[in-house]
Amino acid sequence: MFTITAATAEELREQVNRLHTVYRQCFAAPPWNETPEDIAAYPRQLDRQTSYPGAHGFIAEHDGQIAGAVYGWPAPPRLPENNEYDLAVRDAAGPDVADLLVAPAVIVAELMVAPAHRRRGLGRTLLARYVAGHPRAWLATHPQAPAVALYETEGWIRRAAYLVGRKPLVLYTREATTARHIVAGGGMFATPLPPDRRPRSRPY
Repeated sequence: MFTITAATAEELREQVNRLHTVYRQCFAAPPWNETPEDIAAYPRQLDRQTSYPGAHGFIAEHDGQIAGAVYGWPAPPRLPENNEYDLAVRDAAGPDVADLLVAPAVIVAELMVAPAHRRRGLGRTLLARYVAGHPRAWLATHPQAPAVALYETEGWIRRAAYLVGRKPLVLYTREATTARHIVAGGGMFATPLPPDRRPRSRPY
């Protein structure tokens, strides 16, 4: 059984060593192929990502080990221009898409599930937990990442493709009125999603 708990920015930073292990398992492998230097920089990356106002996430544990996590922050009222990732998103998104990337949207900075725990609905559950209650959300991922199938199945829409350095990325958005709704089911998760009275679309 997975136990899923909410985490503040400070709580995410306190788990940096355990999260680092999962990050390495997820991003050193294809299609990301991050270098040892990239992997080693994760603590600084997490510190930066959790410094944004309202940063928070969810951590899933199994038998005392972190099995997966999702985290991010509320989007600001205007697209930022703080680094090469911000600039690449700004340049790739047209005016209509840019309107979907600012407040009241929420940004998914990382969604990662340890390989040993994939294909069990954990990524879907973490993502649904994180975006619940938000009218819009967006994220960027590698076009060949396994999670692409999850996003498209759940109603996320591919809006743009772009490069950051040599890294190809695709931009996805999700709107609450069109996204596929996920409900808790089965005995696999210790913390269910918030109750919803709409008909079930699919179980985990």
